[in-house]
Amino acid sequence: MLVRGVVLLLILAVVPSYSLICYECSCSQPDLSACHCDETSELFGNDYCVIAEQRFTDEINIQLSRIPRNSTYIYIEDPYYILMQESIRYNKTTSDWNLVTTGALFGCDWDYCNSPNLIDALPSSFKFTIEKTWLDTNIYGTGNLSACHTCAFETCGDPANPLNFTQCPLTPCVNVTTCLVYDLWSDFDGGSQCFESQCAPAYLDGEFAETYGGKYRLDIEGVVYLQQDRFNYDIWEIDVYCGAVNCSRPTIFEEIIDVLYYDTVDLAPFPPVRPTTTQAPPTTSTPIENPLTCYNCACIGTTTCTCTSTVVTSLDETYCIVARENIGQEVFINLGYIEADSSYVYILEAPFVVVEETIAYDEQGVRWLTTTDYVVYGCNWNLCNKPALLPLLPSSFQMRLPEPWLNTNILGTGAPVRDCHECPEAAQCGTTEFLDASRCPIKSCNTTCLVLDVFNDPADDLLCYQSFCIPPEADEYNIYHNRVEIEGIIYANEPTVVKIWEIDLYCRADDCSRPEIFKELKDQLIVQPGTLSALFNETHDPSVPQRRCYDCYCYNEPNCECTRSTLMNADLTYCLIIRENYGQDYWITMGHIYDDSTRVSIIDFPYLVSEETIRYNDNTEVWNTVTNFVIFGCDWDLCNDPKLAPYLPRSFQMRLPEAWLNTNVYGNGQPVRDCHECPDAPQCGTDEFLDASRCPIKSCNTTCLVADTYDDPGQDELCYQSFCAPPDSEFFEIDPHRVELEGILYIDKVPRTVELWEVDIFCRADDCSRPEIFKELEAQLTLDVGDLSAFEGLSTTAQPATATTTGQTAAPTTTSNAPVFNSISLFSSVLVAILILIFIN
Repeated sequence: MLVRGVVLLLILAVVPSYSLICYECSCSQPDLSACHCDETSELFGNDYCVIAEQRFTDEINIQLSRIPRNSTYIYIEDPYYILMQESIRYNKTTSDWNLVTTGALFGCDWDYCNSPNLIDALPSSFKFTIEKTWLDTNIYGTGNLSACHTCAFETCGDPANPLNFTQCPLTPCVNVTTCLVYDLWSDFDGGSQCFESQCAPAYLDGEFAETYGGKYRLDIEGVVYLQQDRFNYDIWEIDVYCGAVNCSRPTIFEEIIDVLYYDTVDLAPFPPVRPTTTQAPPTTSTPIENPLTCYNCACIGTTTCTCTSTVVTSLDETYCIVARENIGQEVFINLGYIEADSSYVYILEAPFVVVEETIAYDEQGVRWLTTTDYVVYGCNWNLCNKPALLPLLPSSFQMRLPEPWLNTNILGTGAPVRDCHECPEAAQCGTTEFLDASRCPIKSCNTTCLVLDVFNDPADDLLCYQSFCIPPEADEYNIYHNRVEIEGIIYANEPTVVKIWEIDLYCRADDCSRPEIFKELKDQLIVQPGTLSALFNETHDPSVPQRRCYDCYCYNEPNCECTRSTLMNADLTYCLIIRENYGQDYWITMGHIYDDSTRVSIIDFPYLVSEETIRYNDNTEVWNTVTNFVIFGCDWDLCNDPKLAPYLPRSFQMRLPEAWLNTNVYGNGQPVRDCHECPDAPQCGTDEFLDASRCPIKSCNTTCLVADTYDDPGQDELCYQSFCAPPDSEFFEIDPHRVELEGILYIDKVPRTVELWEVDIFCRADDCSRPEIFKELEAQLTLDVGDLSAFEGLSTTAQPATATTTGQTAAPTTTSNAPVFNSISLFSSVLVAILILIFIN
């Protein structure tokens, strides 16, 4: 079968979800014992069971498993079927035609239906044959020809819109003597099909031609639905490799179907009706949290798609989409949803538009042609992917490159040989400045050089580079030897900025595989916005109140200038600024956060949260205080003004007397101390009613770790945990003397006090793990309030003029990863270390 590139948009079908048990085994003939296994899988989803068989010249591979309902490139009408791939091949020695089964697929949808007992029955279930005289005349002929019909594109049509075969004129073949023609039926009964023709690849005239199946053959792919009329079949694809005069004529496929003989050899092992024991779908389902309703339809061969069907999914994990894909003359439209993590580059927010375009050089017309391969619009509010948006997709935005640049860097001078970096096995990843191209040595190339660049993180220019010289046999399939394929995304929040996801270069210019070419291309790229303003006219559900927050990220920039803002549900989120310190470096993050993201409930706005570490320095014998992070939270539009970021480090600090720290944390230097031991789970209660007996005292010759987390600081409700840390090792080392404090200060509360959220103590003083130590610590704690004037008297209606006026509903997954909200507990980290030590011992 021809290798066909198809864009996988991962559109999810809408069907009831029920449990299905399938066998999960694999084996290779002649030893089938591994396929007679007891391993199974049971999933709730849109899958069905399969037995898949692949037959090669010297090997047959068999797989028992399950596949998604929509995983085949032509829609399966009924998931109880047999699909056969057969090849009728000419033997030049005997002048006979032989039937070879190259693959088979059995699908079914009841428990244990893909039984290993059916493996032997599958290849002999049915077959296709054609009379020898017809094959001799129409496929083999004289065995030599000089011209084939050649199509620049795959040509598609149906009875209402017939195929335009004038696009496939007879073209002389160079150094080959056969044609390769294929026909693909997207709807066999309705007559929807796609045709393509060209001179056969040169390797079929070489010594290894028989390895590929031979120069003269018919490859047929057909399906029989087993609970329907078994005397009927659907043809999915026919590939013709022929040497008869005019054998690439478009009508040859109708002639093949007229003479094709379908023989139901033995379908008896496959029951004519599904067993009545098939598990029925459940009558109840689990409600979806944070539901998102999307239109859900698919249309082919039309520029419109009327749709009233919907599907409910989760806003936390998916986006609604409208997708239009062009394959040859055919248009495929999908309205549905995609998983938020289904794209290889992370989607930051919605709404967005993704476009892939091909800029190809037409050697006959001597010009560069730009075609749009697909367009995807994504959004994240109910019924936002409405069919009315479809006319806006084709001209949403275009990416263009100057022809002089293309001529110089892609087309080249026409020299037969060029330099091409060679690293076909694996991509080399890095940034544009630090990519190690030495792993891809330069070699001479007399075909097309293929250069790939995938931007894993467009914002930081993190990319994966790969390059190699296309093998001659594969290069024969290239209709355009000189072309550029570009995939980019534009967000509603930055409608004039395209972020490149992937660039593929097929080039014959010298040194066109240099890694720098991608940076040069981006400098030359021209973005022409079309209907983006209409697509981005709505950015959120108008029935849901929204809150706009500044949304930026800065590294070692104290002022962190930011004009970008995003919208999210005002009933669920508020704004924040975070400054995180790591040694001499710091990060500032502005954005949204969900109301329920903190472990302790926020009772008022605005507020400041700080985490500090008071650590003893053994060299200087001094206690030093370090601020790990500071957070400012507020709940009105654009309240997280970037002008406030420089004031965060001086907002407030928590202090403990050195004398108290020396006595209760540092200790007197004794090698062993008492330490309460309850590493598995914290004990929760109030100061007066905490049951410390569940944490018995044990001797400890390392550091005692004690934690107190306040679930409700106002009621003194806390969770206490303590244990003796494992000894230091090359995998784990711990500070023996330190206190970590996390507290919140409500700015408008008078008098100003700090409420502790968590206290972690690393100590070597005797009995430093007593539960009472936290109440003693609170009594010793002092609050040093800094300059809060920038945070005082902030208006809940103030909106600085620097704000971007366009925005969108940001995806929930783009909220901050600040440690206070998503941190792994200190004690969880230590427990992991303990498990590591147990494992390595």
